[in-house]
Amino acid sequence: MHVDNLRRYAAEFIGTFALVFFGCGVRAMVGDTDNFAGILMVHLGFGLTIAAMIYMFSYISAAVFNPAITLGFAVARRFPWRYVLPYWVAQFVGAIFASFLHFLLFPEKALAAHYGASMLKVGILPGLILETLLTFFLMMVSMGTATDKRFIRADGGLTVGFVIIVSGLFANSLTGGSMNPARSLGPALFAGGEALNMIWLYFVGPFVGATLGALVYELIRGHEHHAKPVLDEFLVKKKEIQQPELPLQ
Repeated sequence: MHVDNLRRYAAEFIGTFALVFFGCGVRAMVGDTDNFAGILMVHLGFGLTIAAMIYMFSYISAAVFNPAITLGFAVARRFPWRYVLPYWVAQFVGAIFASFLHFLLFPEKALAAHYGASMLKVGILPGLILETLLTFFLMMVSMGTATDKRFIRADGGLTVGFVIIVSGLFANSLTGGSMNPARSLGPALFAGGEALNMIWLYFVGPFVGATLGALVYELIRGHEHHAKPVLDEFLVKKKEIQQPELPLQ
């Protein structure tokens, strides 16, 4: 395996680990509460963590940290299909390892908050629609930040982070606002019960929403010259093919 690929997978593992470790960790510290201050702390934890990880790893792995967003990029032909499965493995393992550390470090607090698992508090159909819609908008934003040359890359972390915060605040008492199968699976494996029984919804909704979001963005993007690959190295290679270096005289 090429060393650059290992770097990418390591970055995806670390970033997804951080998202679950800090986001669900704050949930464990705050508890399963309906208090707005506590809810705000939880989703600030998720949003600010993802923002920091994007700033740290966007130049290495594109800082995806989400199997649904990974799929959306691939469906839009902005991300190589051969990297999808390795990215998924890194993301799911990172999330599971984070919940495992919660189990080791503060099992009682983690269990009381269901390990920060995504808990469905509305009907199945409304919940499925909500997760699909929320992920649709997250995917649209991700497409803009990662695949559009007109976007200023330095703004990517806060842009995605704000969407996660707003979506979490909106859906906290409905579906939890997961939008991420890895973020949902890790805690659900340790929480068990209802969280694990409903895990399918947190796969189907985000995967459908991300696919739709990616395709819609491609329709409204405009001219193809505005587009770029998710991974910068493929943009560089494309330029090298189009404009080969002239030999030195």
